[in-house]
Amino acid sequence: MEILNPFENNGNWYKGNTHLHTTNSDGTLTPEEICEIYKNAGYNFISITDHGKITSGQKFSDFLLIPGVELNKGNFHVVGINIKENFSVEKLSFQEIITGIKNQDALPVIAHPYWSGFTSQDLLSLNDYVGIEVYNTTCHSLRGKGYSSVHWDEILQTGRKVFGFAADDGHHPTDNKRDDDILVSFIMVKSKSLDTKSICDSIKNGLFYSSTGVIVDDLKIQDKKIVIKFSPAYYVDFIGYNASGKRISGMGKEITSAEYLINGDEKYIRIEITDKNNKKAWLNPFFI
Repeated sequence: MEILNPFENNGNWYKGNTHLHTTNSDGTLTPEEICEIYKNAGYNFISITDHGKITSGQKFSDFLLIPGVELNKGNFHVVGINIKENFSVEKLSFQEIITGIKNQDALPVIAHPYWSGFTSQDLLSLNDYVGIEVYNTTCHSLRGKGYSSVHWDEILQTGRKVFGFAADDGHHPTDNKRDDDILVSFIMVKSKSLDTKSICDSIKNGLFYSSTGVIVDDLKIQDKKIVIKFSPAYYVDFIGYNASGKRISGMGKEITSAEYLINGDEKYIRIEITDKNNKKAWLNPFFI
């Protein structure tokens, strides 16, 4: 069994967001403003990923800005975390864009598959990306297409090792006609220190979980038993291949822990937790 369990790794937990926009492209906040807002809200790092423009990374007294970019090919978008140099995508295929990001030792993440109209076959035809956005705040508030968990499961059931990211894709709309898209989702990264290399190495190795509000306190896997502890929630889903897995319900009451006994036919298991306000957490999969 291949297990990615950040709770067993040394280091500290750092809260971050990997997809944000500013006035450098189509956001309404300046880079300085968005850094200040996320820092004051308890985030430890962000990556500003403006369309076709890199905002250089730096550290502001216990707050890390990781350089990033969002590159588009029609409706198909990919985020490059810790990218070093921008490049033209006009004559490139989507696969070539992803590979171009990876070749800079950056982290390509497929943005909002549901919003983009990606099918699972589209995603399976592509390589070199570390993950997909299982949740995107702005796509949820703008089009009701924020969740891409089915896409993720259809990739995972083929044996592909792909991580799930929750990201705001924040633009901070000012028209008051939809919910704001900042300070909603995040990833919690287990890292030895708050610097770009350590954070990105941990993300690359899957040492993080994603959330829109649920906090995971502990995860233990011993023999064939999974035990997970978390902030109060209504449901815990242990999701595997086909009909395998199990939902643990609080039956209308909040629970703070759940257990699952691995039976061996799951192929993979990922854990998704939902609280009474439909806030969620998504843990990265491990493979049987």
